[in-house]
Amino acid sequence: MKKKKKAIRKKRVLLAIILIVVAIYVTIIVTQNNQNREQPVLAEKEEIVAVFPEEVFGVPVKTKLIELGKEGRPGVKREIKYIVIHETGNFEKGTDAESHSILLTENSNDSTSWHYTVDDHEIYHHIPDDEVAWHAGDGVKNGGGNINGIGIELCVNSDGDFEETFDNATKLVAYLLDAYNLSTDAIKKHGDFISKDCPNTIIKENRMDEFIKKVKEYQEAM
Repeated sequence: MKKKKKAIRKKRVLLAIILIVVAIYVTIIVTQNNQNREQPVLAEKEEIVAVFPEEVFGVPVKTKLIELGKEGRPGVKREIKYIVIHETGNFEKGTDAESHSILLTENSNDSTSWHYTVDDHEIYHHIPDDEVAWHAGDGVKNGGGNINGIGIELCVNSDGDFEETFDNATKLVAYLLDAYNLSTDAIKKHGDFISKDCPNTIIKENRMDEFIKKVKEYQEAM
């Protein structure tokens, strides 16, 4: 009986030694694997610093941002690839940049939004340039106007001077191209993203080349 108990104790000791050895071995292997594991390399991404101009070539820019979290301002950050030109299509008297600013900031149920409204004497800034706005009609298409474009609306109110509005818009675009290191190839029409004749007046009068030419002139003057 004593011999049997002694044999059992030996087996237990041997088993304990084996378990200890295995535990040490596993610890060593895990430690080596952790040391040799390649750490993930995070790609360096240049952070966009959104600009908030107070004036461009003498034209005052008033920043009145849509409240973050409203339908029109989801607050989604993105890369800026385009400047997208629109016209409001609103010919009623008094529908200038300020009136559109009031519309955007007070109408919490409207998902349509854009970054700037330009009229014949001033510009209103509604959404930071590095955030998505809903102006191009192409949803969340990757590389589309909404996701990657700064939306600019030109006022066409009947009591305004469209020629001055046109000129002020080219000043703003020249400024933004410089701010975000973009070429004039980045200037797009709303109609480049969906089937729509917008900016209507500019398209109807075949003035897009003129618009880009004036942008270049202001770029040279910077």
